[in-house]
Amino acid sequence: MLQKTLQETLTGAMVTAVAALWLQAPILAQGGAPAVETETLSQTFRGSRRTDLEYNKISPFKVFDNLYHVGVGSVSAWLIPTTDGLILIDTVQEPFVDHVLNNIRNTGFDPKDIKYILLTQGHLDHFGGAARIRELSGARVASAEGDWVLMDEYAQRPLPASPPFHRTVERDIVLEEGDTITLGSTSLKVYLMPGHTPGGASFEFTVFDKGTPYKAFLLAGPEPRGGVAGAHDFVASMNRVAEIPDVSVGLLIHSWLAMSTYPNGGTFERAAQLQLRRGDDPHPFVDPASWRGWTERLKMVAATYLAEEEAKAAASGGAP
Repeated sequence: MLQKTLQETLTGAMVTAVAALWLQAPILAQGGAPAVETETLSQTFRGSRRTDLEYNKISPFKVFDNLYHVGVGSVSAWLIPTTDGLILIDTVQEPFVDHVLNNIRNTGFDPKDIKYILLTQGHLDHFGGAARIRELSGARVASAEGDWVLMDEYAQRPLPASPPFHRTVERDIVLEEGDTITLGSTSLKVYLMPGHTPGGASFEFTVFDKGTPYKAFLLAGPEPRGGVAGAHDFVASMNRVAEIPDVSVGLLIHSWLAMSTYPNGGTFERAAQLQLRRGDDPHPFVDPASWRGWTERLKMVAATYLAEEEAKAAASGGAP
């Protein structure tokens, strides 16, 4: 037992070291301060180093035959190449949009070939680059109605006095429950999972590892917001997502979340393991057990949040 524990510890340390070298070496070489030792790599991007712009500018990486991470440390952007162009899920925000575009180019693709921009939610860190990327590519932009409303409201705000300037993309496709977005031979099924935002466009699609297919699911909003009403939406959404069968790959909009961190490693911890993969080693992102554990955790988070929000409403004299 001691030998096994030591081996697991060494393996974990090696993965951490690879992650640090692979994702952070260019940043640390520029004199960045070390991260807090108690944080995971994923946590640093939204924790102690959340305001460090250069630290967040990570390199792109290939996850599956048909899936690349092209975002930054704090928020994901996922690129899906198809036989008829590119699909981009979320765009990140300024001042990182040029970095996302360069990440796409550095994977060997041209941002001008983006045909669809799919937005998971109407928060700035997810849609902030959509207007610029649409102008460059001519892509169609799709989001749920509830999140288009959030973006419309954001568009009414005055621009800041100094950069970075944030623009809101004009309305285009309104995603509905059960829609399918198809480009070439690739199709994504749309689920609306409100509770973090009013829309919460989530996507089910097939990823391939050396030609072997796996069902992947990208959940739009894994943490609740919006008081009692939002809590009820979130409970219903998390109950639904837990019932989706045969999901092998959980994809994240944020690699670390305060309440709902993915078990056994987020995007970047798994990406580091992927760099160590050899031969017929299992793919670290293909992990149905962690997916099932996460969905059960999300149901617990939903129930706790609902109870807390109902208690707050009752204490303030409002209706639960």
